[in-house]
Amino acid sequence: MTRRLALVLCVGLLASTPALAEDALGWLQRMNQASRNLSFTGVFVYQTQGRTETSRIVRLVDGSGEHERLETLDGTPREVLRHNENVQCFLPADKILVLDRAIQARQPGRLVSRPAALGEIYTLRVGEPGRVAGREAQILYLEPRDELRYGHQLWIDMATGLLLKSRMLAGSAGVVEQFAFTEMNPDAHIEHDKLKPQSVKTTGWRVINAAGEDVRPEDIPWLFRRLPAGFKQVALMHRKLHKDDAVAVHAAFSDGFANVSVFIEPQVQGRAQNPAPPAGPIGSYRRMLGDQQVTVLGEVPAQTLKLIAEGVERRK
Repeated sequence: MTRRLALVLCVGLLASTPALAEDALGWLQRMNQASRNLSFTGVFVYQTQGRTETSRIVRLVDGSGEHERLETLDGTPREVLRHNENVQCFLPADKILVLDRAIQARQPGRLVSRPAALGEIYTLRVGEPGRVAGREAQILYLEPRDELRYGHQLWIDMATGLLLKSRMLAGSAGVVEQFAFTEMNPDAHIEHDKLKPQSVKTTGWRVINAAGEDVRPEDIPWLFRRLPAGFKQVALMHRKLHKDDAVAVHAAFSDGFANVSVFIEPQVQGRAQNPAPPAGPIGSYRRMLGDQQVTVLGEVPAQTLKLIAEGVERRK
């Protein structure tokens, strides 16, 4: 290869890189908008660690905000209703209704930071077109720039911008988590009756209020000193995690794709150690800080959980 040809190829690659990144940012912006504004019905499959779960979703966006109804179609029956941040989770087998609040960062395709900011922590790459649920999709790759988060592969609907399929990738370990629509209809006419709970047909249900109370950073005696680049706080609240009167601090952080929760609570002898059992790709790390127990749960590598946990300090 001549020096002239090598120079031409290098210049061509440099010139194309910003354009590819710009295309990726445009697709991420479309995905973010669709996650907030699109009404649709669909069926999707969630897979992780050898476990598979199929669910049906009905979603309507109107003048009062976002309405969703989600029901599992296999395994233990579960029905989840959401109106904006208010969540109701019905567990028919146990006749339990759990009231909670949604953290927006956990909505599939929902970004909590500008798409351009993701380019600082992930290498963004546009792949070849593909198909999911019979629909044309654009594939995007988000490759982490450090070892503190997993990579992601996204299939974004070309017609609507909706996230149709997503894979969380852990390097040589392969796919950690995947969800994919098998059916998706953005043109469905959705009546409000389709968003009402179908589980409550009998009496005797027990209601558990798990919703927390928002607090300001200056209202808690804790600092989070070692957050990886790109992570920002998306929720901060007091939660009652146990039947006793002890109240925990719950701080949630996200880099736009990876989500981490930090729980800080008084240690009580004989009480369960974890505030919530890890599920799927979620890992956990726990440490004691004086008489307080710090537990970090998140969709990140173990070293990231440890880093965040050891960065919790009491405010002086």
